[in-house]
Amino acid sequence: MSYGSIDGSGFGSRNPFGGPSRQGYQPLATQIDPNELQELFQETSANIFRINSNVTSLERTLRSLGTSNDTQELRDGLHATQQETNKTITTSTKAIKQLSEIVRGSSRQERLQLDRLNNQLSDAIQRYGAVQK
Repeated sequence: MSYGSIDGSGFGSRNPFGGPSRQGYQPLATQIDPNELQELFQETSANIFRINSNVTSLERTLRSLGTSNDTQELRDGLHATQQETNKTITTSTKAIKQLSEIVRGSSRQERLQLDRLNNQLSDAIQRYGAVQK
């Protein structure tokens, strides 16, 4: 009974345990189009900017609460901004996780770019948390 040649070439591009062989392995970053990767970085950066802008808007709106400018429209706008910010934070957090997986074996520049975005997102979320209190 023959199971293939001794050098393992009878297994094709798969290892004996069923997974792909290490031979043709490429990190995820090389499997994604570099333009798509940069687009994901830019979208995440834009989302972080949006979160920070919303926090600034919330700070301004909060100063009007309890004054003569306090209206139902103001409170509705405050609520809408909070909902948008929550969704943007969720989207950004998922994008950062996706980027982490993609960039794992990538260039130092892309890993640094991810690290910078991760820190910026963390700072923006902390600002948002402080405003919510």
